[in-house]
Order: sequence, then C-alpha cells, then structure tokens
Amino acid sequence: MSEQKKKPYIKKKKERVFYSSTSKKQLKQKRNPENELTGVYKQGNGPFGFVDTVNEESGEKKGYYVHESKKLDAFEGDEVAFETKSFRGKDEAIITKVIKRSENLVIGKLKIMNNFAFVVTSDPLITQDIFIPGKFIGGYTDGARVGVQIIKWDKKNPEGRIIESLESLPAGREDIYKIAFEMGARRSFPDAVKEQIKQFPKEIPNSEILKRKNLQSLLTYTIDGAESKDLDDAISIQETNTGYILSVHIADVAHYVTENSHLDREARKRGTSIYLVDQVIPMLPAEISNGLCSLHPGEDKLTLTCEMEVSNAGVVISSSVYESVIESDYRLTYREIDEITSGEMKLEDELQFGKKLNPELKDNIMLLKKFTDRLGKNTNQRGSLDFDFPETKIVLDDTGKPIEYKKYERYDSYKVIEECMVLANESVSKLYMKYPFLYRIHEKPDPEDVDKFVKLLDGKISEGEKSTDFSTLLVLLKENPRLFHMQKLLLRSLQKARYSEKNMGHFGLALKFYSHFTSPIRRYPDLQIHRIIKEIVSKDYTPTRREHYTEVLPKVARRSSDTADRAEKMEYRVRDMLACKYMSDKIGEAFTGNISGMIEKGFFIELPNTIEGFVPFGMTGLEFNLEKMCVMQIATGKEFHFGDEIQVRLSQVDMSKMRLEFELI
Repeated sequence: MSEQKKKPYIKKKKERVFYSSTSKKQLKQKRNPENELTGVYKQGNGPFGFVDTVNEESGEKKGYYVHESKKLDAFEGDEVAFETKSFRGKDEAIITKVIKRSENLVIGKLKIMNNFAFVVTSDPLITQDIFIPGKFIGGYTDGARVGVQIIKWDKKNPEGRIIESLESLPAGREDIYKIAFEMGARRSFPDAVKEQIKQFPKEIPNSEILKRKNLQSLLTYTIDGAESKDLDDAISIQETNTGYILSVHIADVAHYVTENSHLDREARKRGTSIYLVDQVIPMLPAEISNGLCSLHPGEDKLTLTCEMEVSNAGVVISSSVYESVIESDYRLTYREIDEITSGEMKLEDELQFGKKLNPELKDNIMLLKKFTDRLGKNTNQRGSLDFDFPETKIVLDDTGKPIEYKKYERYDSYKVIEECMVLANESVSKLYMKYPFLYRIHEKPDPEDVDKFVKLLDGKISEGEKSTDFSTLLVLLKENPRLFHMQKLLLRSLQKARYSEKNMGHFGLALKFYSHFTSPIRRYPDLQIHRIIKEIVSKDYTPTRREHYTEVLPKVARRSSDTADRAEKMEYRVRDMLACKYMSDKIGEAFTGNISGMIEKGFFIELPNTIEGFVPFGMTGLEFNLEKMCVMQIATGKEFHFGDEIQVRLSQVDMSKMRLEFELI
C-alpha cells in the first residue's frame, strides 16, 4: 500500500474538495429506511468489504459482502445502515448511510503551512490530504511521521487531529504499523495510564506476601521462546504415590489492573496483544507486561496458582485456585527442554539464561515430559483436532524488506506446555461453572458443511476410509501427502472459536468446559476471569457482584471476540503486504504450488514458502465447476482439484490490493 507512488503536494485553493473512492452519484443514493438493517463495516483485503451484524438475543453473527461500488465512504469499524440484495443466490449489502464513525485512523507525513497543516497519506481510499487545524499541530515539525484521527467528513478535505508520533518507530517498520494503526491499534498509551503505572511500588509489600500462599521454595520454572519478554506462566510438578501434583502459576495481573481503572479501560479496549512479524503491540504497557508481572527468575512475583491433583492415568482428581507468591528458579526455552529430554544436553551444561543443568532440574523436566506424554495420549483419544500447518518465519532486513521465508523450528516441548495450559484452562472452567463466567467456545460444525467436505474426497480415498468424524479425517489427511493441503479446507468447514458468557463446549479440543485463564498479560478475557476468581477466593464475591458480572460479561465476550478477530485480520494483512514486497522483483518467474481455494472467478495457489496468490480465469479456458468443486479445462475436460500441484508464473503484484496474481503455465 505504502509503495504506491504519491502525487506531489500541491497548495490547495480556498475550497478543498474531498472525494472518497465512491462516486458523487452513489453518495446521494436513495434510501428506504423501512428496509434497512444496521451493522459494522469491516474492510476486506482489497477495495471490497463486509458488514457484520449481531442478533442481540442469540448473539449470532452474520456477515454480508459489500462490493466496492456499494460501500459509500464507509471505513473500518463504522456503524452503517444498509439494504440487502440477492446476487447469485447470496445476500449482499448496499450501504445507504454511515450512522456513526469509528476512529478513522491514518498515517502520513506532516506538511506545515503557516497556522495550519496537512497530512499527506498514501492510502488509496483517501484521495485528498487531511487538513490539520493549527491548534492540533502542537510541537510537531514539518515532515514528521504521524498518526491522525479523522474527526470531520464533508465536501472539504477530511479534517483530523494528530494523536501519535511515529518518529520512534523502528526503521523500515512503518508499513507494518500503518496497517495496524489504521485498524485501530496503538503503540503508545494514554498519559493517564502512564501516570497510574508510576504509582505501583517497585517491590511487593510484605503485607501482601503474608496474605498469600508462599510457594517461593517450590521448584518452579518458565518455558518460553528465547525472544519472549512477557513471561506470564510458570510450572511446578511433583510426583505422588497415586500420580502427580501439577501447579500452573499465572501472573496476577488483576492485582494491578483493577476494574474500570485507566489501565483496565485501555486493556479492555485493546483486548489482546498483537504480534506482527517482529513487532508487538501490547495489550498492557511494557512496564507491566515485560516487567512488573513478567515471571523473571530470582524475583518475587504475585500469581494465581491452579493446583491440580492428577492420577497416573492423566485424570484430574481435584483442583483449586488460590492467590500465591512465587520465585521462579529457571527461565528455560523450548529448545532446552527438547535437548534435556533427548539427552543432548548434559549435566553441568550452561543454560541460556543463567545457571547450569543440575540433577534436580533434569529429573523434574523428565517427570514433566512423562506426565504430558500421558496427557497427550488422552488428548488424542478424546478426539481433539490437531492441525499440522507449516508455520513460516518472515525475516526482514533493516529497511523492513522481507529477505527470507523459512519454516519455524518446531519443538516437541510446545506440546509439553500446551498440555499443561489446556489442563489448567479446563480445570478452572469446571471449578467456576456455577458463577457468571467467560468461556472460550467452539461450536460443532454444520452437518451440511461436513457432508460437503466428505464429498470432496470422492475418488481420493476408499469408501471404507470415509468418516464424518473430524479427528479421523484429520489423521487421514495428515498421513496422505496428496491430501495434506486439504487440512485448510477442513478447517474452513468448522465454526470460528469465540468468547461467550454461555458454556457451549469446545469442539476442536473435544472438551465440555474450556476458558482462557493462562495469559492475562496478553488476553483480556483471562484478566477478566482472574478478577472474578480473586473475588471468590478472597470472599469478596456478593450477590451485587454476581448481578454486575451477569450484566457485563456478554459485552466483554463480544468485545473480546471482536478484538481477537481484528488482531488476526491485522496479522493476515501484514503478511499479504510483505508477500507482495517479497515477490515484487519476481514477476515473470515460474513457480510450483498447490491449489488452496476456488471461487467463480479463479482459484488460489499456495507456494511451498506459504505465500498465496490468485489465478484469475480470464482467457485461460478454465472454469469453476461447483457441482464437482473443481477447476475444469473447458476444451479437454481435465479437472484440477483442491491440493493438486500445478505450475504457474507470477504475472502481477498489486500493492494497493495486497494481492499476487499468477497465470497457469
């Protein structure tokens, strides 16, 4: 998007005219309020978009496609009125009015005149510069990179105010942050939040330690990536005559982030930390996420501990949650856990973050591995879905240009931590099921979607191998190289996981109870249920508080689901943008890839490095066969199916739409 050439700045005449990508005729579109619905506009990965609606009673979401010519001047997050029109059997939205503007945010360079300024942006949807009144210029200098909120829309230039300086943004990362900023994310925190942080004591008062269960003498360690800074979970495990005692210690963020404080309101607004390649936009300021609440070794930390008594068969016999104080003994990495359990790391070898491997630590890690292997068998037996998608690490140079796409190193120890966290999340969800609570739910798929997927396997597997059981199908796809790429299609036939105040189980994990408890530094739902749990264990939970949570949790659930979806969309858009940059000098080159999706106008292809592009039918002599769900060569009848390997040539890199186009060879 930012690579698009920008017209030179031209001094405006007295009347500054602003036109959106929408025509004047469309802006005067006739309305029929009786037939209108309302929803929230979401920008697609291109000039098109969607309107999302929510049924207030059931909480059910529905999305409507919006063609670029039918969107008026709606921007991401705007509340809009719209009518529907059927097109090829599907309802599409025609936006008739923007009811309420969201935070319309853009990034650009400041051009200061005399007592006013303009911000020049490369956004293709904003064709005029943004007028900045003199009172909003402040101490900014000409040419400064700034983030702007548009506050007025009329026939003149859009008017804005500067809300964030981008001068401290790492070199070459503006394009990445531009996507996030324009979707509502912020790197900086309000002054009121910064002031609140200054009030926190640097050391934990002894009076607070005395209120809690003291676990400082219990062998405890964190296991994370080598580059992680927000260490919000630690583990202790002990062997008993009948099994194990697993203690999962989670940073007590709620002790510092109290309800409706400046910190809490900002965290609720953000909803989640956002991870964009090598950049993090945190939910909480670094002073908390990387410092005060991060479980660094050798430091006293306030925690909530979920203690579980587990049988040798991996079944939880009893569990409890209590306020605690810990002192982590070791900071371990995934690589080190793999090296210890495989025997590659020897006693007295140096650990990455200080200390050496000693017999006590090694024995405890081996016990943890034995325990989680047992849990893993249970996970597989109950039918939990374990998709096996290759994850790609994008390497950027100092200018922000992607120079390498490589596979992430996958460690067996990921499963070690995952099994412990899932067990804690399930246990907490069960413990507090009689209270108003937040659940991470994943509803069962629509049977019709399952049948459609199974039909796609016709001719690819035997009748005896067919099944409507998802875990069985997934194993089949993973074990067959020809079908491996169909995992994505199976995933698309599933419902989307979301947060809810109503427990509906988690289909993907095959669990009847599941909540998010283990990451309060980076997820607001975890912080919210920590607050509830703390009130219960400290005997501060009252009927009034129950009424309060009954009222607020549905709103928190919807907001948290929306912010999680928004973060995911940001991550996809950033990856699409970087893919276009990476491929920009490869036009005309040939590639081998696999068909990863099909629509009426063409099909998608995924390259071995996970970059995806589109092959439009155009004059190719190909067409989409809906009945057979394949691409068919009209002249010969040859069929191309999902996952098939084909040869293509890169024909176009469209930075404005963040899309790659290929042609069949």
